Amino acid sequence: MSKISFLFSFLLPLILTGCVAGNLADNTALPITKVNVAEQKVDGTYIYWYLSRQNAPERLGERVYSTKQGDYQSDYQWQSGKLKTLLQQGERLIDGQQVPFELQLRFDSQGVAVYQRYKEDGHILPLTTNEITELKQHSEYLVHRIERLKRSKQYFEQGYRQQQQQISCQTQQPITIDDPNVLSAFSPSGHWAAIGEQKNGRLRIHKLLSGVVSETCLQAPTLIDTKQ
Repeated sequence: MSKISFLFSFLLPLILTGCVAGNLADNTALPITKVNVAEQKVDGTYIYWYLSRQNAPERLGERVYSTKQGDYQSDYQWQSGKLKTLLQQGERLIDGQQVPFELQLRFDSQGVAVYQRYKEDGHILPLTTNEITELKQHSEYLVHRIERLKRSKQYFEQGYRQQQQQISCQTQQPITIDDPNVLSAFSPSGHWAAIGEQKNGRLRIHKLLSGVVSETCLQAPTLIDTKQ
């Protein structure tokens, strides 16, 4: 059985001292670009929190709500453009049942897996070379997929009702929904999730994500301990 799909990275900016202003400007860390997109496929909903620097991947967090794959979250971390760490946890759909699983993979600078651990329903199982390769290829696929979702403006939007206003999870500020009736599928006082585009405090919802059920604002998964 294939074991696939996660990430989101915090890199400390370089602290440079004793340099002239020109050299300081040349060596300052480039800014990180943040993208939060989502897609709804036939089998479920996929949400991505992606960080990149100068078009190179740094961190990716993924939440999956799938009738085919299961419900799980993933955390991917890259270093110098190469996948360094992958952690996943949640429930995988096996023979029609949700089975808890955990996956850990770490790679060296040459892309060789130096640590692996896969636990399924309480049992430690080995990963094959093909499965590890597939996981690496899937991380590359996700980066390209996210770029396509960004270009088509498939942004992940979420919020909740507070008194008589809708509050955006991203800004924690009141937001105006182009068509407020579109939220009727959600609990009047609950949180909602959607694919849409927000601009100047106004949100145009393209698609509701009714399969995403949460009583809080969803955050990017942070399974990887970056202090290690």
